[in-house]
Amino acid sequence: MGLRDLFRGQKEPKTDETKNEQPTTEQEPESQASEATETQAEVADSEATQPAATIQSPLVAKQRLADVARQYNDTREVLQDLLFGNQSTTQAKIETLNTQIADLQQTVDDTGKSISQIQDEMENNLQKATSELVAQQKDLNQKIKAGQDQAGALIMQVNEINQEIGTLNEKQQKLAQAEKDISAQFESTEDPADIVSLADQYRDDIAVNKKEREANAQLIVEVDAKREKVKQQLQSVRDGLTADQKSLSDVNDQVEDVQIKIASEDEERSKQLDSLTADLTKSQNELAKLKNEKDEQDEQLATINQDIQDWLGIKVPVKGLELDADSEIVLDMDNLSDDQFALMKLVVKLFMERGIKHIGLYSSQFTLNLNSQIAKWTNDLAVSNGTVSVHNPLYNLLHQGDLGAKYQLPDNAVSDEWNDTHTERTLVLPDDGWSLKIRYFDLGENISTIDAYQNDQLSETSFLSTEGRLASNRFYHDDGTKDRDEYYRQNGLGVLTIHYENDNLSSIELLNPVGMQVATFKSIDEFNQWWLQNDFNTNGVLVGPIENDAYRNFLKIAQKAPIALVTDAVLEDDAFNDWTDSLPEQQYLVANYDTERKLIDKLQKPINVSLIDPHNLPITIGVPSVERDE
Repeated sequence: MGLRDLFRGQKEPKTDETKNEQPTTEQEPESQASEATETQAEVADSEATQPAATIQSPLVAKQRLADVARQYNDTREVLQDLLFGNQSTTQAKIETLNTQIADLQQTVDDTGKSISQIQDEMENNLQKATSELVAQQKDLNQKIKAGQDQAGALIMQVNEINQEIGTLNEKQQKLAQAEKDISAQFESTEDPADIVSLADQYRDDIAVNKKEREANAQLIVEVDAKREKVKQQLQSVRDGLTADQKSLSDVNDQVEDVQIKIASEDEERSKQLDSLTADLTKSQNELAKLKNEKDEQDEQLATINQDIQDWLGIKVPVKGLELDADSEIVLDMDNLSDDQFALMKLVVKLFMERGIKHIGLYSSQFTLNLNSQIAKWTNDLAVSNGTVSVHNPLYNLLHQGDLGAKYQLPDNAVSDEWNDTHTERTLVLPDDGWSLKIRYFDLGENISTIDAYQNDQLSETSFLSTEGRLASNRFYHDDGTKDRDEYYRQNGLGVLTIHYENDNLSSIELLNPVGMQVATFKSIDEFNQWWLQNDFNTNGVLVGPIENDAYRNFLKIAQKAPIALVTDAVLEDDAFNDWTDSLPEQQYLVANYDTERKLIDKLQKPINVSLIDPHNLPITIGVPSVERDE
């Protein structure tokens, strides 16, 4: 059974509230037993379908509510799996489309660059082959433009001169007409006296008119000569233009011939250009199709995300803890504050109420006779009706092997004395001034330590287990400083030796059962780390307060599945997210519903979490509207 089910509770059998009222018989006929079983099943089914308003028993109502809660949790998790599964699938499609779009966009860009490169190369080849001709075209165009401008100016002069000649001709005609008018007027005079008087005037007018006509005629000749000169200049310019235009036409023909030649020589690249252009068009069409498909997936993802928000109210999948009922729960007992120990006690109570029977206690303490501490922890944590395992590097090494013989004091002492409080005993031995000072755990029943003196100089201290077996010997130099500590398995074989220099630990030797060195260490911490990595045998989960450095280091070294304990106060720590990032798995036990919600909102990543205190169900549960397919 998974821990998820353990935390939700097993489905309780329906309580028969009338069983105490029923008379009992020693034996029922088989038919009656069968009938009773069928009746109980019918009653259970009836209670299961009984309208809530008709329930009269609080116990039945509690059972119904527990069933509803389990059904709610199960169904919500199914919905969560479906929605986040669809989200993951859609996101994967979008990521695939993004990759395809990016690749295809790169193809479009690369193809466009290739087309531009080929076009540039062809253009450069053409420019190189036609550069001289193009220069000639430029010069000729400039000359033609200049000639056209000059011709235009000359034409304008010719027009102006023509206008001037026209004016002079018109004046000449008027002067000729004036002469005719004078002659006609004179000829029409009949009176001889008038004829005589007008003759002089006539001659003067005729002379003036003639003079003006002659001057005007001369001016016409001069202007006409000027016009002819300008016309000649214009013709010369036009002849030059014709020649230049002919030259330009020849150069244009040469350029066209070169272009045809270059095009013929670049036929292969032209084909490549056509192929690339076709590929570009195809890729652009495919790119547009992929972008449309991505838009559809984006829209679908938005719908899924809205469903997740409406129905789940979280942005990441969150599940209950899952663990087999026969798994071991290993509690990290190092550096616990009073509040943390109280929380650990609630955790033990929760696990044991949910059917967990195997509790492990871990401590990195390098201490002999850890039994009393273990007994105190077991008692204070209220561990009952289960198995308690101890995980401690030194403790586990000392308890290797079969049980050996208990320590025996020498029986040849020449004197045997107790102190006044009966807590210390002194034995004087007959050999070379040796004496023993013996201390006891309790009222002289079990030996704790034995100090061995030679001529009043402390030479050796022996430490015994509460079971009376030799656990360790400490040896001293002649100057009283420590030489080494030897630790023994419970079968009496050496397992660990600690060496000292100037009373400071210098090295640690780990020995196998035949006394050969297995490993060496420079410190107790290094030894503990080695033990966790090589000799820490458990498939259970490691439970401890996430804020404790020792617990996080324990997880880092042991690499076992964690269940980190989280409280409201711990959530406020600035380093909380860094702590969670260091966990090998995201599994948590939190104080209550409020802490659970805060944890989910703070982490914003998939986690497994369950409650230490699952009380206080919501007053009402609201759900969004459900769209049904017609």
